[in-house]
Amino acid sequence: MSVGQVGGTTVRGSGWASWRRPGARLGRGAMAVLMAAACVVGGQAVAQRPAAAAPPTDIAFGTGQNLYGQLGDGTNTTPRLLPVRTLLPAGVTVTQVSGGDYHSLALTSDGRVLAWGRNDYGQIGDGTGTNRNTPVEVHMPSGVTVTQIAAGRSHGLALASDGRVFAWGANGAGQVGDGTNTSRYTPVQVHLPPGTTATWIAASHHSLAVLSDGRAFAWGQNPRGELGDGTTTSRNTPVEVHLPPGVTVKRVAGGTNTGLAVTSDGHALAWGDNSSGQLGIGSTTSHLTPVQVHLPTGSTVTQVSAGTAHCLALTSDGRVLAWGSNVQGQLGDDTTDTRYSPIETHMPPGATATQISAGWSFSLAVTSDGRALGWGLGGSGRLGNGDTANRFTPAPMVLPEFTAATAVAAGSYHSLILAEPFASRTSLAAHPPHARPGQQVSLTATVTCNAGIPTGTVTFTEGDQVIGTAELQADGTATLTTTELDEGEHHITAHYEGDAVCPPSTSDTVTVTITNEPSTAGLHLSKEFDGFVEPSGTKAKHIHHAANRHNARMMSAWREHDAIRYRFVVTNTGDVPISTVHIHDSHVGTITCSSHALEPGQSATCHGTHKVTSKEKSRGHVDNTATATGTRTDDGETVTSNKAHLRVDITYK
Repeated sequence: MSVGQVGGTTVRGSGWASWRRPGARLGRGAMAVLMAAACVVGGQAVAQRPAAAAPPTDIAFGTGQNLYGQLGDGTNTTPRLLPVRTLLPAGVTVTQVSGGDYHSLALTSDGRVLAWGRNDYGQIGDGTGTNRNTPVEVHMPSGVTVTQIAAGRSHGLALASDGRVFAWGANGAGQVGDGTNTSRYTPVQVHLPPGTTATWIAASHHSLAVLSDGRAFAWGQNPRGELGDGTTTSRNTPVEVHLPPGVTVKRVAGGTNTGLAVTSDGHALAWGDNSSGQLGIGSTTSHLTPVQVHLPTGSTVTQVSAGTAHCLALTSDGRVLAWGSNVQGQLGDDTTDTRYSPIETHMPPGATATQISAGWSFSLAVTSDGRALGWGLGGSGRLGNGDTANRFTPAPMVLPEFTAATAVAAGSYHSLILAEPFASRTSLAAHPPHARPGQQVSLTATVTCNAGIPTGTVTFTEGDQVIGTAELQADGTATLTTTELDEGEHHITAHYEGDAVCPPSTSDTVTVTITNEPSTAGLHLSKEFDGFVEPSGTKAKHIHHAANRHNARMMSAWREHDAIRYRFVVTNTGDVPISTVHIHDSHVGTITCSSHALEPGQSATCHGTHKVTSKEKSRGHVDNTATATGTRTDDGETVTSNKAHLRVDITYK
């Protein structure tokens, strides 16, 4: 229940193309950016991304146990050994999925919540106790927009866009968090501390939330200390998790009797039951408050996920770490040995993980090339590879041909997958976009593909005329250099022809202008007073608005050692782009105002500070000059702005 950039100045255009074909295949291909984190709760996993959801899609699958319709395919009897299509409502796209014991949740791209499966405690949230074998809408309060979901064992959580948390379903241990132990058949608001807002949620037999100030709260069952408050007392309203002094967290996850968190500096914390080593501290000693997981030296964690008695972590470089029970191979290290400290899962060669999710003795992951992987207990087909055998290292799920996985979520006995058709995207950059006849112009196409590394040929055209072709390099770029463009405007596109996996795509049009007319290049600089700052660089408490040299007035510094903060605004007044803009100030020195190209008419703003000297204090004012310089992108010549003067009169009180 958890659960190409081209140097220099350019004009750019981009476009997408995708394809889908029927049939079965081993899943490949996916968007490289997926779940910011996945939290597994109560032995089931939730795919969660309030900050940046998976790409909206109308393609969802389920595999494994289906006794109560939790796969959402319109049936409720036969386990599925291969992923089957979840029957989402017509026209609806979803961005997150989450699996409970026997129910499932999805978040729509417009902020509504769908649910299906078992409903004996109201966990579907539709006001009834009727099981559903296709998705129905959860009855959220009017006006609520949801940004994240989390399915507990038999309850659900939703995080609203305004930071409130709502819950529904089973409440025997207080996991709904409304101050009662009464099951709720529609969502009610969780009683977070007054004046607080949440940024992350997770659910298991208990519930967890991260607040905007980095504190963690928990509520629900607590027999093994999974609430992390130093007791074993269940709570029906949120209590604060006793984090180590000075530590704040970004993400939380809940296992059956365990809690996990990702700290703001990339460490992992764990608390609760440790009978199988699921706290990852090198022992089996349980803890009622958080302790630090013994991650490998140098590892930084971005996601955590907890199953019934094992845990997963995703590192910043795409490795999967695992610890705890391994009876069914759920750690993925090709053994069945229990691990009391994190070890590395044996991912397929070259695979980089982008999301993780741990369920009841099994684990799931999505890779950067879009494969959905499963390992551990294979009962009921939850690994989605056509049989019920256990897997001791990650193995691909079988998805429809030319379909790319974008998210996975592990329930107790079933798995959920979001996917999209294979797609490529081609963008085009021209450098320089303004040139003279016979001058070299470079056309660079960048191709990305959610099914892996694209290969093949890019054709550059103007209308029906072919300008030339170039082969894609390993970095996904293809560059054509030409001096044959005639005088005038040229509207150019790049066409990627596709390969056996990545479909064709065409960029947006970019315009290249070839002219004999002399171009003009100019920069205008203004220098403004932006207040006094303290020696630390923070704004002084008393800020006085600027006086320029034409309208000087007395300025009062906060204290004798304050510095003056200047605002520099530089504008491109010519008709050619100007790159690498620097400010040269006689007091501040040289600062970079824009490392990218400044297009005609565009402005860039930067800041600098000057500590007032004793001489200036005695004189009662600071008066100096600044200029801006940049480089023309058409011929590499340096452009210099006007001299910008500013006088600031100062006095100390």
